[in-house]
Amino acid sequence: MISEEFIIRNDDYFGDFDLKLTLESGQTSQPPWIFENDKYHELFKFDDKYVLVEVSQNGLNDDMVVNCHSNDEIDIEKIRDRIYYIFDLDYDIREVYDFLDENRELNDVYQFNRGLRLYKAQFPYECIISSICSANNSIKRWTKSITDIKNAYGEKILIDNRKYPLFPREEEFIKIPDNDEGLKRFGVGYRSTYMLNSTKMILDESKYHEKISKLSYSKAFDKITELEGVGPKVADCILLYGYDKHEAYPVDVWINRITSHIYFKGQKPTNKKIMNFAQDKFGEYAGYVQLYLFNYARLSGLTEKLKAKK
Repeated sequence: MISEEFIIRNDDYFGDFDLKLTLESGQTSQPPWIFENDKYHELFKFDDKYVLVEVSQNGLNDDMVVNCHSNDEIDIEKIRDRIYYIFDLDYDIREVYDFLDENRELNDVYQFNRGLRLYKAQFPYECIISSICSANNSIKRWTKSITDIKNAYGEKILIDNRKYPLFPREEEFIKIPDNDEGLKRFGVGYRSTYMLNSTKMILDESKYHEKISKLSYSKAFDKITELEGVGPKVADCILLYGYDKHEAYPVDVWINRITSHIYFKGQKPTNKKIMNFAQDKFGEYAGYVQLYLFNYARLSGLTEKLKAKK
């Protein structure tokens, strides 16, 4: 086994970053990395090579210590680039802070979200299945379902006498039976058919993920909603976390209530109206505003206030 270590310091990227806050914020890209021995770890795949990546950070903006273990030669720059992508460290988060500061209704949001960044999927396909699974589901339930599917059907890579799983590729996922002994035993219910039929649609189209990545947000939205079980909210989750479309503004019942409370006093706008409003009002910052509003409402007590008004 080959092991390497490097450090990512706060001045290596623009703005703040809090690893724990980001990974444990319930974003629907994929389940959070496993936390063991004061480190978060995930298996990375580069072509036919695999690297176990462990990351630790004591607190907001502290150094991130990255330990890498592999049976092959380790390319530090590739690992650094992927960490930067997954945690959106290439993005200057100070632009979001400035945008919040310039909008009176959002002035209080920043203080509850310092260091929170997008947590994007290593593989778009895992994000698609995670997002379908998350629909009308609790964070605890969908993350357990996806983790259990990964452990049961994913490729296992032996590193330092321990096996680490990857989420199954489309070619493997499509073979899982759609019954109580197959996909349904992981608690996904009716979503199992959506997952399998969407997987078939992806496999039937050459270079599906590359095509989505190259499309504009609006065209990608139209394309991704062709998948079974993918409505507007799930589509925006997939585009935000799976394809890095920052304009996406996933609207569920809580984002509807939070956005309505701030901008639509006394009204009950539809999710579609909220989405259109967010596109016009927030533009390229929509994804971060949605993420921050949800976390702000949860931590500030606004969620409980809205529950009482329900």
